[in-house]
Amino acid sequence: MTRRCLSLILIGVLLNLAAGGQALARVPGKDQTPPVEKIKAKIAKLGVGEKARAQIKLRNGQTIKGYVSNAGADDFRFTDQKTGQTTTIAYADVVEVKKPGMSKLTKIVIVAGIGVVVVALIGYIDFRRNCCF
Repeated sequence: MTRRCLSLILIGVLLNLAAGGQALARVPGKDQTPPVEKIKAKIAKLGVGEKARAQIKLRNGQTIKGYVSNAGADDFRFTDQKTGQTTTIAYADVVEVKKPGMSKLTKIVIVAGIGVVVVALIGYIDFRRNCCF
């Protein structure tokens, strides 16, 4: 019986260690501004129309939310979500393009966290049921 309790404790400790996240670090020497080709590729991946929503951060620090209404070779037209105003933006003026909502990685981490909690809870219940306290 003591071997079983010891193995359950070990499983609990391992689950606890697995639940601890890793720290993500950025490389300090890496250039913070992505090349124009990457921005073009992100805009092309979004597509055109009201379903092509994005949050765009410009070099001047301004952040606008809306959708891509037209994409060209050197620039694209972006319609502001709140005002409905359409602006022509050069790809070179864009620092960052984000899709609104949670990223796929965030969703995976949330589901994995819920799974770890459920497994830990089942292990704890089994531990309490089989060990004498």
